[in-house]
Amino acid sequence: MLGGLLLASACVTVAYTELCRPDAENAFKVRLSIKTALGDNAYRWDATEEYLFKAMVAFAMKRSSSQEATEISNVLLCNVTERISFWFVVIDSSTNTTVPKEDVEAAIRLNRNRINSAFLLDDSTLQFLHISTTLAPPIEPSVPTWLIVFGVVLCLVVVGIVFLVTSGIRQHKRHNKEHEETEGLEEKCETTITMENGIPCDTLDLKAGHINGVYTAAEDERFAPL
Repeated sequence: MLGGLLLASACVTVAYTELCRPDAENAFKVRLSIKTALGDNAYRWDATEEYLFKAMVAFAMKRSSSQEATEISNVLLCNVTERISFWFVVIDSSTNTTVPKEDVEAAIRLNRNRINSAFLLDDSTLQFLHISTTLAPPIEPSVPTWLIVFGVVLCLVVVGIVFLVTSGIRQHKRHNKEHEETEGLEEKCETTITMENGIPCDTLDLKAGHINGVYTAAEDERFAPL
């Protein structure tokens, strides 16, 4: 009886081994760059880390509605290299066949961040070569977007108003200064005394006119009696 159980177990193991091989149907290749990601704090990849990887894949499959019965033993690893790359498949216990790629890919993509966190890696250092990376969900800002836009527009309006007021004040001051300089120049011209041959002459009043006293005296002597 015991011999029969061991023989059956060996047959199952051999059958599972055939299911997990490079480029096998529904198989995925994984590559890890632990040294690149962690530097001097890099940990060693061993059987314990492999167990953790199987557990995380089983966890991802359990969260998938179609593979809730997946256990750690249903995740098989093969062709593990020293540069930390390997292939894995997920076995469906009910049929002893590999779970379709589409189901495994959907489960991995849904839980990619949880798997990365378990190994302290990211999408670039923990690569599922046949599964496209999943973009991280967008971060919602603590302040609503419309409020940010409103604040920016309000600031621009305030800056514009301040600029216009400042420009108006400066222009008004410049205009007043030019007006004062013009008035001062006119006053200076009005008070300027004309100099002719070194003798100051009064400015000619064009409206009233001036009578030269020399000619007036001469005319008076002409009409004076001898």
